[in-house]
Amino acid sequence: MDGPTLKDRFTAVDTLALVREIRALTKARVDKAFDLPGGGWSLLLRIPNEGRRELRLFPGRYAALAEEAGEHEEDLTPVAKELRRLLSGAIVTGARDPRSERYLEVEFLRGGASRLVLGLEFFGSGNLVVAEGGTIAAVAKPRAWAHRVVRVGAEYQRPPERTDPWSMEAEQLAEELRRSRSDLPSTLAARLALGGPVAEEILARARVTADRSPIEIAAALRASIAELQSEVADPPQGYVYERDHEVVDATPYPSRRWAVDPGVRETVLPRFSEAALRYFPTLLPAGPAPARSPEEIERGNLERQRERQIGAVRALEESAHRLVAQGQAILTHFEEVERQLARLRSAPDPPDTATISIDEQSIPVLVARSPRASAQSLFDEAKRVQAKLAGARAALAASEARLARPVPLARRPRAAREAAEGGAGFWFERFRWFISSDRLVVVAGRDAGSNDRVVRRHLRDGDVYLHADLHGASSVVVKSAGPGRGPIPERTIEEAGRWAVAFSKAWRAGLASATAFWVSADQVSKTPATGEFVARGSWVVTGTKHYLKDLPLELALGTIRYEGREMWTVAPESAVRLLGTARFLLTPGDERERAEREVELSRETGVPRSRLQGLLPAGGLAVRRA
Repeated sequence: MDGPTLKDRFTAVDTLALVREIRALTKARVDKAFDLPGGGWSLLLRIPNEGRRELRLFPGRYAALAEEAGEHEEDLTPVAKELRRLLSGAIVTGARDPRSERYLEVEFLRGGASRLVLGLEFFGSGNLVVAEGGTIAAVAKPRAWAHRVVRVGAEYQRPPERTDPWSMEAEQLAEELRRSRSDLPSTLAARLALGGPVAEEILARARVTADRSPIEIAAALRASIAELQSEVADPPQGYVYERDHEVVDATPYPSRRWAVDPGVRETVLPRFSEAALRYFPTLLPAGPAPARSPEEIERGNLERQRERQIGAVRALEESAHRLVAQGQAILTHFEEVERQLARLRSAPDPPDTATISIDEQSIPVLVARSPRASAQSLFDEAKRVQAKLAGARAALAASEARLARPVPLARRPRAAREAAEGGAGFWFERFRWFISSDRLVVVAGRDAGSNDRVVRRHLRDGDVYLHADLHGASSVVVKSAGPGRGPIPERTIEEAGRWAVAFSKAWRAGLASATAFWVSADQVSKTPATGEFVARGSWVVTGTKHYLKDLPLELALGTIRYEGREMWTVAPESAVRLLGTARFLLTPGDERERAEREVELSRETGVPRSRLQGLLPAGGLAVRRA
């Protein structure tokens, strides 16, 4: 996605910073526990000779040590009561290093013998757990998986650990890069479990280009990771980033990813928690908001999107103007630049690049190259910025055009939409669907019941039936153009196969590719062999199956125009591009990052998150701009 990704929850680096703050507490004792407005909890701490601190805990969001107690809810929820019962009087004895996990684990000692652990999840929708003696004593959201049970009385287990890029050597990083089929930002964010904001920070420091070998890229990444770790002090400072008086980020290190935005101002604070408390509460609802109509929600989303685009256009215009002015200053003061470069080259260990002062401007130059080469480099960078500026202006114009017309039909209530369109929606919208490059309708069931309906009601002579070669996959039907219009083209069959494997278990399993097969309509029936039973949602396929092997698991999210309507769709990229505009490319990713990706996509597209969930495949998402 263009521009730095906005952070909506703690990263592993943020968690590490808070762990170091908690470890610095001296004999802090829990006084009471409270509920906080916005869905969190707090532990009020007393510290000898220092007074009070408040540990604020928001599952799925953030945590911080506040200098003073904030507002509390008057009545205690069951979770707050349990926190007060278990932890009142307990002494904070430490906090576990989170490694690459977004999981805060604080240790307590109560009564000289009872050891307790409080665990707070920042991934997904978040959770809070308190364990005593290795057994869960309180939990906010009871849950169960095949590998782990989170409920009162169960054994306390930490969430399963993912790949730890922080401890990887360059050779291990290079191997992960070779195995990945995604671009570099997506690989770092999803495959190496760094998340978008941290991945962008590491790339901003590494300054790698695609033409370098995996081992060279890995070496640069390893150095950037080590540098980032070293900048999280003990105890850590806080860095707040603001644009137009709006806080856009908070970090425990000086962030390089915001350096590309000249409109962002950095403020350094003594503690990271202070920075976190400046930023993260702005992302939490202050209280129950009045109900808004879909039209109001639509317009609000568009207006916020337009404001972000105006800021981006302004920043790019300023950047392009500055780069051109710097290049022209080098050519205008050619001899002075040569003299300054000569002094830099005469140093014992001259740098590759440096900043010189010319005509009251700070100008980056290439030390070993001629002034003309430095000027050309600045002009080339200005051209790249101007290309991005053209795209940003086009996106802004599109937003302003959408604001100038009535609320898009697809976002109105169904009754209003059908009235405006002169009838009901398309029949295939009751199922999963996409329109192929040959403008043929492809539909699939969402569950066992709709799998039955899509085949029983809509598979006819001339149509094609597809199925991913995995148990439990959806039944997919490709509708023909009609009698006498010829067979379904191979291009459409392949697109339907790619779509079928994407909406199967292969996506959630994180596979790079999978196999599907197709048959004609007359090869599909509900008639089982003697002694066999066909479950609901399943069909019997006879005769020869035509296999489509090594189909990549990649889809595009975008808009298409179909019979006069603009519609959002998730489909193979070739189909979306031919009929409309592909906005984002999707591949399997870390499932614990899914909520973040949905929020990002909803923010970028203006499509409600609930509607996106109906379009996207189940499982994790890795997202990159198309």
